[in-house]
Amino acid sequence: MARPRRRDDVLRTATTRFYEHGIAATGVDRLAADAGVAKMTLYNNFASKDDLVVAYLEHRDREFFERLDEHVADHHGNARRRAMAVVDVYEHYVRQDGFRGCAFINAAAELPRDHPGREVVRRHKAAVRDRWTDLIAALGHDEPHRLAHECCLLLEGAFVYAGLGVDDEPLAGVRELIHRRLATTTDR
Repeated sequence: MARPRRRDDVLRTATTRFYEHGIAATGVDRLAADAGVAKMTLYNNFASKDDLVVAYLEHRDREFFERLDEHVADHHGNARRRAMAVVDVYEHYVRQDGFRGCAFINAAAELPRDHPGREVVRRHKAAVRDRWTDLIAALGHDEPHRLAHECCLLLEGAFVYAGLGVDDEPLAGVRELIHRRLATTTDR
């Protein structure tokens, strides 16, 4: 069996370590050891730890949108269920073993304002809102951007609560609120 490329080994290791232990707490030596590569191999694939952080966040972004696309496709022909797919994906992450909050919010809390990873976080959150805007527009809402913005704020707040362990069923209440907000639209 062929061994996956070293870059993939490092990125997979970074994805686990950065999420479970934090970016600042994860050193390059630990990443190289866990990935089973020499430190030079890590640097041959990522020019710096900052580049690896950006790759990690871009990987999480792709993973999120692939999962969202799957959920949306599962509800072809039902615009309301398609719009609720965003909540479905957030719930998927909450139910994962080892859930410790939003990878993007966690990273943003650790990274300085001028870190290139912060731009990846900003783009991801804006893309989630924009995708939700499109899904809500398909329902015929006259202000889909405003409604998507409101739904994002509700869902992100509940997701933070979930990451902190504040509530046993953190997304149940927000799911109902968002469902009611979307019910005020007219399906096309």
